Amino acid sequence: MNPRSTRIARLVPMAAAIGALAVLSTTACASPSQEVAQASGVSTQQSEYKGTELAIPTPIPAVTLTDFNGKPYDLKANAAGKLTLVYFGYTHCPDECPTTMADLASALRLLPADKAAKVQVVFVTTDPDRDTAPVLKAWLGKFNPDFVGLTGTVAQVDDTAKLAATPVAPPVKNPDGTIEVDHGTQVNAFGTDGLAHVVWLAGVAPKDIAHDISLLT
Repeated sequence: MNPRSTRIARLVPMAAAIGALAVLSTTACASPSQEVAQASGVSTQQSEYKGTELAIPTPIPAVTLTDFNGKPYDLKANAAGKLTLVYFGYTHCPDECPTTMADLASALRLLPADKAAKVQVVFVTTDPDRDTAPVLKAWLGKFNPDFVGLTGTVAQVDDTAKLAATPVAPPVKNPDGTIEVDHGTQVNAFGTDGLAHVVWLAGVAPKDIAHDISLLT
């Protein structure tokens, strides 16, 4: 497809009176859904993280999707004892998705092996019709063969994203045949306590991600 210009995620205050609260905008070709989940408030305290620290940590979704091997994948159960980095996107994405996966792979290479071994990257497709299991597996393998790809129905993905406070919208097919897929561009870093205390927005450097992973593991 011929992708149109994309919009990079930014934290935008909801109101001056509630400056700590924010919503995450999306990347893709269409305007975001009116029903997307709201992000947790941003901490106003000075943070030790290079990413965005959340004032209200987000619990990891207790959902079961399907991995790229065709097996049920309990997101919460598989995250036990690990730092689980969850990203919602699609393999046909022209910019943010491949860039983010490459950045995460680079960040893991910057870490000592014992630290990297405690991290699991999970990519949840927002375009399940096109992102079949073989497509997901081959695409993620280009970045790191240990990355896990998950899929489900559009409704299942949408529900999971809402629980993860990540805005997504169902794929939309245009009259010219192009497909637009809106999705938030943040990486949710769920710690061993099952909570995301920090997210990384588009543009955070691999060295900064590695810095935060060292604090979170």
